[in-house]
Amino acid sequence: MPEQPTPTPVAPPPEEPQRADPLASAVAEAVGKLRRTAGLSERAAARRLGTSQTQLRRMEDPRYLPSLRSLARVAAAYGYRLSVEFQPQDAPKQKPPAKPPKRAPVTRSVSPSRGRRAAPGRARGGARGRRRAAAPRRRS
Repeated sequence: MPEQPTPTPVAPPPEEPQRADPLASAVAEAVGKLRRTAGLSERAAARRLGTSQTQLRRMEDPRYLPSLRSLARVAAAYGYRLSVEFQPQDAPKQKPPAKPPKRAPVTRSVSPSRGRRAAPGRARGGARGRRRAAAPRRRS
C-alpha cells in the first residue's frame, strides 16, 4: 500500500481589518463624551450606572453596539434623556441647536402620586398595581 503524502497545512488568508460600523462608532463616541463631560473616571461612571467597568468600556468601544435600554440607562445616569430620530438619507446634515428650546410650564395634577418617581425596585403603581389571584372558594 503506497503511503499517501501528508497534506500541507495552508495558512488562512490574512484577515482584512474590520471597518468600524459608523453607527457603533457614533454611539461609542457619544457615551464616552457624556462620561468625560461629567468629569468621571471609568470606575466612577460604572458605579453611577450600576454596572461593571468592563461593561462601560464595551459601551465606549466602537466594535460593540449597546442596546437601547442600556443607552437609556446611560443617559438617565448623566441627567439626559435618550432620543431616537429618523432622518431621510438625502437630507443635509443639520447641526443641533446650541440651546435646547424652552419648555412650556408644567401644570400640576390633582393626584398626589402624579409626577413622583417610583421607589427603587417598585413599579410605578407600587403595591396597588399588583393583582392578586382570587382566593379559592369554599364549598359548604
